[in-house]
Amino acid sequence: MTQHATDHHSGHHTSTATPHTGLISKEDRQMLMEMGIMASNNVFPWEGHALFGQVLLVEPEEAYPRVGMAYCKIMGGQFAEAHQLLKNKVVTASSLKDFALALRGLAFYLAKQPQELEQLFKEHEEPLEKNLPARSMFQNLITAL
Repeated sequence: MTQHATDHHSGHHTSTATPHTGLISKEDRQMLMEMGIMASNNVFPWEGHALFGQVLLVEPEEAYPRVGMAYCKIMGGQFAEAHQLLKNKVVTASSLKDFALALRGLAFYLAKQPQELEQLFKEHEEPLEKNLPARSMFQNLITAL
């Protein structure tokens, strides 16, 4: 996905992509996330899952493909599998951990498991104080029970 140009005088390849830490540039990563989520939102969770699965093969130490796959699993009604992906140490140690908690809350809500939802919120209430959008999502889900 990174574009390369060839210097005709030296025959060397040069990258024209923006710097990034993984194998996929930040822009490509964003595009893949959007495509996978869009597929899941449009009743194609398995296509989104396949896309995130391929990204996971390329960047196995990144949290975002697991979070994306979990979202697809939730949209496909596979809540237990979503929880497993979101509890993975790569996710829980990442900057996406609060978003992953919110998705776990959504999975409990959709699976009609209010006790598990409330317990998850209580266990993580203090860290969620720093992430108001994730905390707000939890509170909205609990209120909607």
